[in-house]
Amino acid sequence: MTSEKEYKEFMSDMAKAVASSMPPGSILLAAAEVGEATWCLYKEKDPEVRSQAKFQLLMGIISFIPGIGGGFRLALKSLIKKPDFYGPIIFDLSIAIIEETNKRWNYNYPLNPEGYLRKLIDASYIRKYLNEIRIKYVAQLRQYKTARWVGLPETVDSVLGGLSNQLEDIIKNVLAPAVLAAINRALHRKNSARPSNVTTKKTNTTTSTNTKKTNTTNKGSSKPTVTRSRGNLIARIRSKFPNITSAIGGVGEHIADYYCLENLDWGKDQWDGHDKAQQGTWKKLPSASNLGKLNNNRKLKRNSTINNERGIDGFWRAKLSTNRGKKYAVVEAKATTGVGINSTNFIASKLNVLSGKYKNEPIVQMDHYWISMRIRQLLVSLDDGTKYDFGRIMRIDDYHKIYTRHIIIVSLLVNPGLEHIEALLNNGSNSGADHSKHSGFLIHKYGEKNINLIISEKKRSLENKNNTNKKRKNK
Repeated sequence: MTSEKEYKEFMSDMAKAVASSMPPGSILLAAAEVGEATWCLYKEKDPEVRSQAKFQLLMGIISFIPGIGGGFRLALKSLIKKPDFYGPIIFDLSIAIIEETNKRWNYNYPLNPEGYLRKLIDASYIRKYLNEIRIKYVAQLRQYKTARWVGLPETVDSVLGGLSNQLEDIIKNVLAPAVLAAINRALHRKNSARPSNVTTKKTNTTTSTNTKKTNTTNKGSSKPTVTRSRGNLIARIRSKFPNITSAIGGVGEHIADYYCLENLDWGKDQWDGHDKAQQGTWKKLPSASNLGKLNNNRKLKRNSTINNERGIDGFWRAKLSTNRGKKYAVVEAKATTGVGINSTNFIASKLNVLSGKYKNEPIVQMDHYWISMRIRQLLVSLDDGTKYDFGRIMRIDDYHKIYTRHIIIVSLLVNPGLEHIEALLNNGSNSGADHSKHSGFLIHKYGEKNINLIISEKKRSLENKNNTNKKRKNK
């Protein structure tokens, strides 16, 4: 399917979505999606399934927004599915949705695509619609005797109330990274926001399903917000650093180190010297007894280019409460110039594969065999306490009993990745003051179940690729 054809099909679907974006149609759609997602989050324990349910919950809430809800729901679902195609044109799609809504339903929504996209990842804005859905959904359940008898209305009310309190974290982890990355990509395009073609007319506007209609006049003067282009990020990196991988990787490892230090609290009060690398010092040297980074001479990475190293990015004496109760943590850092997608497939695609096999299976970065070989090499340079902890384990295949695996992926299209790559491109100051934040929109996966799913997906994709290549050869 060509991009032009795909775009036209989307626009046709978008018009239909807008057409169904007024009550009662939007209420029914929202209640169905939110209800299904709510029960899934209430009962399901699998992290991957819960992540999908959280996305469905957000889509249900957005579909409840009068007029524009159906169109933006379709746009965001398409964005998550194909970020490379829909990301750069998200402003065009947003304007089309607003124009179609204004024309079809006599609204007067301002043509501000960036503004509306940012609203859709604003927890306070989304929360009011979730609370409206909760009230309507619970009232609907109370009409059924069987539902009342089993206490269903009270259960749903309680679960949705809890989800309302969790909205900020859900949006931050599920939707915001893709939306912010798309905004940045759209801003890279010149004239991505076009003027309105809506004619001047009197309209009736409704800002919520519970608000009164008020007469307003659309003079066709509302203009979309257009921000100065940031330029093509990859081209800018290549112009300064011939080895783009070393620049991207350096930013990822730096942010991952400081994320572990500050956000996971693995010695944040002990390290003195942000972005000073070898000149940085610890109040208490990291060891089996003291929190902190154990590899790389116990120094945190600078925001700078790196060599193509093949060892463990971060080997830490970790805090038990933020490391699944284990003393040690193995951290792999990745960075991408594209959108960071919180899915097993995407994360698996970032892992490297070694030549050779172990037990007749490919050796994938961050599997236990890969880690155990590197820990054995690393132990020579570590403190006696850490050597003792691993030395008393008879088989290196059992090293995993005292460490937890972490994968951290940073997108350079949004903060903290964006400000760090900008600092690197602009020869950031030695103090690191221009890139001092290390939390925000990044992907952090850890724990045996999560990492095993990712590695299994990597091995599955490798097998599929090998089978495809064999079929081609046999033709």
